[in-house]
Amino acid sequence: MNPLMEGLGFAARSGAGGLRKIAAAVSLLAVCPSSIAQEAPQAPEYRIKAAFLYNFTLYTEWPPNAFERADSPILLAVAGEDPFGLQLDSAVRGKTVQGRSIEVRRYERAADVPPCHLVFLSDSQARNLPQLLRRLEASPLLTVGETEDFIRAGGVIRFFVEENKVRFEVNVDAALRAHVKFSSKLLSLARIARDAGAPKDR
Repeated sequence: MNPLMEGLGFAARSGAGGLRKIAAAVSLLAVCPSSIAQEAPQAPEYRIKAAFLYNFTLYTEWPPNAFERADSPILLAVAGEDPFGLQLDSAVRGKTVQGRSIEVRRYERAADVPPCHLVFLSDSQARNLPQLLRRLEASPLLTVGETEDFIRAGGVIRFFVEENKVRFEVNVDAALRAHVKFSSKLLSLARIARDAGAPKDR
């Protein structure tokens, strides 16, 4: 295995259940059952993305200094216009990850986000994205977005839609800078990206 990938991966302790949820979510974008007919048009897509965000917490390992206490919650922030509504709250409600609860917090601007563990940067933050990501990259923080240039700007995970399915790519260089590690199982589902000009092996 590539040494870089070995450094990013860790043995998932949560079993295969979370990955089954991811696999199920990937195939749901084309389905719009009548039960969600009254929701916003983008609701099915963001219901899936909310499920992904929860599963990312299952298969991500943060350094010990990212938490104040052994039972400190995982803080999940949404910066900018919130495309999830209550779907993100529903996705994490009552869930724990290795004994930690998950708390969702929302902020009008990325600049207002205090230390947390995962932040979704909405499209409304695109104008200042490179500067925002440079400010955040020194923290043990998983940055997630969906703008076309999110990975090039230094983000860790970007959602994209391919063949009517929600997928994601991981910038493994940005993950190393953020000091977060991913399960090799999660990486196997991702499209792997690197910084521009980064060598293929190092």
